[in-house]
Amino acid sequence: MGIVIRQSIKTTGITYLGFVVGYLNTLLLFPLVLSKEQIGLTRLLISVSFLFATFASLGAGNIPTKFFPYFKDESKQHNGILPFVISVGMVGYIIFVIVFFLLKDVIFSIYTKNSPLLLDYFYYFLPFTLIVLLTTIFESYLIVQQKPVVPTIVREVLMRLFMSLGLVAVLTSIFSFETFADSIIIYYLIGLMILILYIKRKKVLFLKPNFQILKSAHLKEMLMYAGFIIMGNASATIIANIDSLMLSAYSGLGSAGIYTIAFFIAAVIEIPKRSISQVVIPIVSQANKDGDVSKLKEMYQKTSLNQLIVGGLLFLGIWCNIDNIFKLIPNGEIYSPGKWVVFYIGLSKLFDMATGVNQEIVGTSKYYKIDLAFYLFLAAVAVITNLIFIPKYGITGAAFASAISIFLFNTIRFLFLLSFMKIQPFSIGTIKVLVIFFLTLFVSSQISSMQNFIVDLILRSVVVLFLFGGLVLLLNVSDDVRKIVQTILNRIKDILN
Repeated sequence: MGIVIRQSIKTTGITYLGFVVGYLNTLLLFPLVLSKEQIGLTRLLISVSFLFATFASLGAGNIPTKFFPYFKDESKQHNGILPFVISVGMVGYIIFVIVFFLLKDVIFSIYTKNSPLLLDYFYYFLPFTLIVLLTTIFESYLIVQQKPVVPTIVREVLMRLFMSLGLVAVLTSIFSFETFADSIIIYYLIGLMILILYIKRKKVLFLKPNFQILKSAHLKEMLMYAGFIIMGNASATIIANIDSLMLSAYSGLGSAGIYTIAFFIAAVIEIPKRSISQVVIPIVSQANKDGDVSKLKEMYQKTSLNQLIVGGLLFLGIWCNIDNIFKLIPNGEIYSPGKWVVFYIGLSKLFDMATGVNQEIVGTSKYYKIDLAFYLFLAAVAVITNLIFIPKYGITGAAFASAISIFLFNTIRFLFLLSFMKIQPFSIGTIKVLVIFFLTLFVSSQISSMQNFIVDLILRSVVVLFLFGGLVLLLNVSDDVRKIVQTILNRIKDILN
């Protein structure tokens, strides 16, 4: 876990810096500058473009994740895998453009009644989808070479800083909302160019086609893998975005705006998982290639335990302060109906973290095809549950439906890996963390609310941090967490001395 710890600390630190910027954007600037309908529209412009890019890529961005170890040879320009992957993506984009225009009337019929503003940006999705598609490919290319830091900076920090500048421009009347919405494409284009320049600087921008790859013994398997992955990724993206898409269709962009704010609060919990995943992917991929089950088991259990600890601490800190958090948000009374969205989404994120890197293990193994069946099943569950719960319970129903999907998804993956690979993520440490978690939740719930909500927030946060964190360290639940804390304390001592 040495390289995982080092790079995870870097990427997690960068990601949390991005969260700070994201907090300023989503919980302060967005509610201050934009209406809830405009917030909902902004969320949809981005999430729909990512959804379209998932389909348009034909799974190209995932090919390096599994097959890079077979082509890795810098002296031979990695045997042309980068231009091959880009070519697959561009073929997919051309197909997407054709389908996009064929389905225009269907899309208009869905959103005309409750979200007509979205239709004003219909053609916006064409260039944005292409930019997201290429960004995904270059990010994947860097990550499989164990260079996740710059992609993380661009995605988590730079994009959000650009968004901050745009919001400030709206606040000071330099930008209209329409100009702000248009500028989002420019931000992502700049991010893409930075990735390309970074790859060139590292001297691994190998764009010369190597037609020998078309004769590779792995070609058929790569194309089959991409075919399965596109459906799997599309299903996963549907699961992640169906709530906001259906809320906009059923309840309008205002509900989507409230949901966006609440979802962001809960999404903080999964930041460590996103950082760890980028570092673990090449290690898990290599272990699957080598048939090293012991390494897979080690990564599975350690990531599960460490993610549960960090995720549990974040969930407790958020939920115990949820009313205070909404008081911090400008116009917070408008967005406070999202309280239970935070609970259900947060709980599902925590469960996702507790089940470890199951997606990375299955997705890079010989069983990757079965993952498609999981995704398709759960995409269907997500659509059905949203259809049931959104009309009855609105934004809370959307969150509950999403939570059901995530719980089912991870439970099925857990049972599959247990049955077919004889590995599971839990240990005695898991039980210890859960006991500490519920003890902390109980103690914090007994604290009487204070008149000054800032003082109340600080008090509850201190109780959660010292009770949960202290018991985890005292019982030495995780060697990795203990080492990280010790490293941080040593650095603080060095600074003070």
